Amino acid sequence: MRVLLGGTFSILHKAHREMINRGLRMGDLVIGLTSDRFKFNKRYVVPPYETRKVNLKNYLDSIGAFAAIKELIDPFGSTLSPEYGAIVSSNETLDFISTINFIRKSRGIDPLLVENVGEILAEDLMPIKSERIIKGQIDENGIRKRPIKVVLVTKNPTKIDGAKMILSHLFKDYQLVPVEPTREFHPQPMNHETFVGALSRVEGVKEDYDYAIGVEAGIVSFKGLDYDVHISAVRDALGVTNFGMSSGLPMNSSMMEGMKSGKELEEVTNELIGVSDSGDNKGAIYYFSKGLKERKNLVEESILSAFTQRIAEAIPRKVK
Repeated sequence: MRVLLGGTFSILHKAHREMINRGLRMGDLVIGLTSDRFKFNKRYVVPPYETRKVNLKNYLDSIGAFAAIKELIDPFGSTLSPEYGAIVSSNETLDFISTINFIRKSRGIDPLLVENVGEILAEDLMPIKSERIIKGQIDENGIRKRPIKVVLVTKNPTKIDGAKMILSHLFKDYQLVPVEPTREFHPQPMNHETFVGALSRVEGVKEDYDYAIGVEAGIVSFKGLDYDVHISAVRDALGVTNFGMSSGLPMNSSMMEGMKSGKELEEVTNELIGVSDSGDNKGAIYYFSKGLKERKNLVEESILSAFTQRIAEAIPRKVK
C-alpha cells in the first residue's frame, strides 16, 4: 500500500519522526515536502526546500529506511489520487483529511486509511512544534530548555499552595508568578459564572507566560443538589484553554439559604459550626471532611483536572 505524509518539516523533531516511522510501518511511504513556493502560514522563516529535504534523507538513512520525497505545491498534493491508500495524520490535520476523504468518496474513490498519531507533547505538555524549537523553548525531543513560567492570577496563599502542590508533580523546572486579578469578581458565583470567573482571570493576564491559571470557587447545582467546587482555567502560550473541576463540598439547605442571603461560604460555615476561621487556609471543606481534605487540595484537584483534559485531548482522534 502507498502511504502519504505531508508537511513542512522546518526542523525535524520527535513528532515528525514518529509520523515518518508510522508511515514506514504501513507501507511504501511518500513524503510530500512543501516547496519554497508554498503559501506558508508560519510566524517564522521556513528553511529552504533543499535543506529540509536533506534533513529528511539523513534521518531516513540513519534508520536504514527509504521513502520517496516529492515537492508539495498545494495542500491537497496527491491525496485525491486513487493510487494512494493511506495517510499519516495528527489531530491538527484531521479535519482537513476528513475533507479529502469526502471529496474522494464523491468521486468514487475509496477513502484514505488514516493513521493518526494525535498530538506528541513536549515535557511541558504543549505540542512539539518547529516554532517552539526556533524560539528556544524546547529541543527537537520536546525537552524544555528554560523554566516553565506559570502565572497564577491570585495572591491568595491557599491557592498558591495548591498550585505549587500539583505543578511540582507535573513539571521538573517551573517558575510560579502570582499576580493580582485585573478586575473584581462576584463574591459567590453560581454555575456557569464560576467558569466565566476562572476564564476572565487568565484573559486579563498581560505579561508573557507559558501557562496562565485562574482558579474560581463557586456553586454548581443539579436537580436540587448544590456543591461548592473550585474551577480552574489553564491557558497556554499557544492560546489553548482547558478547564478543570475539583471534588465538591455538598451544601445543605441551611448553607444555601445563608449564601442566598448574600453571605459568603466562610461566614455561613463559621455560624453553623461555631468557628471563626473557616475561610483561612484550610477552608470549610476541612471541617466537613473531618480534616481529610483542605481547600488547597481542592485547588490542586481543579488544576490537575485541567491538565488531565489537556493530556486526554492529545490522544489520537478518529476521522469523521
